[in-house]
Amino acid sequence: MKSILLIIYILLSSSTFSQNLILNGDFEEITKCPKEILGVRSKPKVLKNVSDPNRGSFDFIHSCDSSHFPRFRWGEEPPQSGEGYVGICVLKNSDYDHGTEYIQLQFSDSLTQGKVYHFQMFLSLGDRSHLAMNKIGVVFSNTLVKQKSDNCDFTPDIISNEYYENKTGWKKYTGDYIANGGEKFLIIGNFNNRSKTKNLDPGVYMRDNYIYYFIDNVSLVPNNKLNEGVILNNVNFKLGSSELINSSFNELNKVFSMLETNPKYKIKINGHTDNVGAIDDNKRLSTNRAKSVADYLLKKGIKSDRITFFGFGSKQPRGDNETSEGRMKNRRVEFVIDK
Repeated sequence: MKSILLIIYILLSSSTFSQNLILNGDFEEITKCPKEILGVRSKPKVLKNVSDPNRGSFDFIHSCDSSHFPRFRWGEEPPQSGEGYVGICVLKNSDYDHGTEYIQLQFSDSLTQGKVYHFQMFLSLGDRSHLAMNKIGVVFSNTLVKQKSDNCDFTPDIISNEYYENKTGWKKYTGDYIANGGEKFLIIGNFNNRSKTKNLDPGVYMRDNYIYYFIDNVSLVPNNKLNEGVILNNVNFKLGSSELINSSFNELNKVFSMLETNPKYKIKINGHTDNVGAIDDNKRLSTNRAKSVADYLLKKGIKSDRITFFGFGSKQPRGDNETSEGRMKNRRVEFVIDK
């Protein structure tokens, strides 16, 4: 078991429909048509509340620029809706070009500690990208990030192990986040040096290839009812063991904060594995890993009558066990929270 996904199912009574907290997440609010404007310094003056957190430079595409729409070499894709969208290069596989591009977005209000928020955006791979990549991530920040580096060195708060290889149309990316409190910005991009690539065009010369994604309709809303779960990442165990590794504690501390903020919540911890290995071994491992998470929350001060745990082994898959991506989805710990 190389990785574990932490999934929290929040079962509440109110509606999930809420106003998008991200300012200009649909990239429609502009001061003027961006025709012939390519410079990094010019873009924030045209596209409101969107910025570069590092030395990279996102692209802004709008249909009003008829002579240059699309105005770059990555191919073309109609907006998911409206007239505008952005693009970033998440991996540069080149001897001549280094660094990664990101976009930074601002919220209309700061996030509340212990509250669960649902993130969503739409992605489309550039037509001329011969590779796709997993582990595209989202980082939340209390302050505006302005780095002078080629890459943003952060641990993502939301991450996807899925390869977004769709060159036609838009594919939905979703994830959920338990707020520390005070967050006002988020950054989208590639934060993981262990990201894997998938060759979509075997035989193509790869020395100077880039992985480029179009992004549209980014949203963040409070989640008061979640039927498909809150996916948190960075909860991992030692290989073949139920011992939590240190990098998991920050994620679990957010779960503790949510339980502390909402004293009526009771939590069910369900462990799952893929189908590799013996059935009894997987059942035992999933139970012990769920227990390890429960023990951590108990030691933090959550009362025992608020926590139960179960191990299901490989009986409840969420992905296809015939693929590595599917098996990764199946290796998880689920939290079902009841009010």
